[in-house]
Amino acid sequence: MSATAAIRTRLTSVIDTLTTPVVLGPMANVAGGSLAGRVSKAGGLGFIGAGTFDAATLQAEIETAHQILGIDKPPRGTGNRVHLGIGFLVWRLSNLNKGPPPSLGASDLDASSPALHLIDAALRSKPRAIWLAFGDEADMVGWSSIVRDREAALNGAGKAAWGKELKLFVGVGNEAQAKAAVEDCGADVIVVQGNEAGGHGLAASPPLSVALSQIGSRMGDWKPSNPSGITPPVLAAGGLMTGAHLASALAQGAAGGVFGTRFLLTPEAVYSDAQKQVLLDAGGDSTLRSMAFDDARNTLGWPEGVDGRGIYSDTVRDFEAAADVPGGTSAEARQARYKQAEADKDPKRIVTWAGTGIGLGTRIMPAEDIVREVSRDAADSIKRISSYV
Repeated sequence: MSATAAIRTRLTSVIDTLTTPVVLGPMANVAGGSLAGRVSKAGGLGFIGAGTFDAATLQAEIETAHQILGIDKPPRGTGNRVHLGIGFLVWRLSNLNKGPPPSLGASDLDASSPALHLIDAALRSKPRAIWLAFGDEADMVGWSSIVRDREAALNGAGKAAWGKELKLFVGVGNEAQAKAAVEDCGADVIVVQGNEAGGHGLAASPPLSVALSQIGSRMGDWKPSNPSGITPPVLAAGGLMTGAHLASALAQGAAGGVFGTRFLLTPEAVYSDAQKQVLLDAGGDSTLRSMAFDDARNTLGWPEGVDGRGIYSDTVRDFEAAADVPGGTSAEARQARYKQAEADKDPKRIVTWAGTGIGLGTRIMPAEDIVREVSRDAADSIKRISSYV
């Protein structure tokens, strides 16, 4: 396939190694080093989803990405960065730390903290960006500060200039979260996730088009606290599958698009063949938001108000039936049934995350080809629309 079409936006100015504003979302346990590396190699920005990793697992995934990008070891010097991102779940960092992040200046993180080891493993690899999402406001602010502090200690010789090299992405689902990300977390980039998104998100988030309008109209009112002192560009996330979707998001004021579900349909995604077939068979009305997915896997530590969007299945049907029928199946029974379904790779029960655009996914294709196709089709859409004026 031809080279990636170059599209320039505020995002490509903030991260000048980008050639297209196509970003791989840091999908936990799915976006590993292979997928992230391929997206970055094609000119987008790939994020490794460190969601449930320990430091050793994250290091192995980083090394895989580096091999794809032709990097033997992290570059030296404060100005050199690997064109790669790493994403963390804030609530899990707090769980690993057995408590919220300490206040900087008051106490340091325990050197034995698994959360610290995880963050340090990421930062020592000299990534271009860190993405934080899913935590209450205090934890989001605290872990943002910890990331900045550890970056300065590891890569910036303690100097304040570090923040202009490492870019902090913060995921938000509503206006209040966006304001906190800009003014309190020091975000360099804001990721606005609409209700259409697959995987986890705020159940009450508005549709992406509404969220972009609401947050975009307020960005100029908020005082940025990032080291560069600039108003962060906004990225669109939720239901994006095609180049036309990216062009639409750009027209609505976004500086780029985050793609998740589209990259599940790749050889590099850490999804089973059974899950990928479920996605290929799904239609546009196959997804829903529910707590059933976390109920089945007993992964219920997410912040209040967060649920997940995935493919409707017998697992969801059991959850709904238990809610409707007094004395219905217990959570323990549902979890035991699901554990067996995972062992059997049962496509009728296995949790398969997906956004509302899944009906547009018709085949498995390499991640690099997806980056190029989405970029080319977005450029074509922009040119076509501009001809109307």
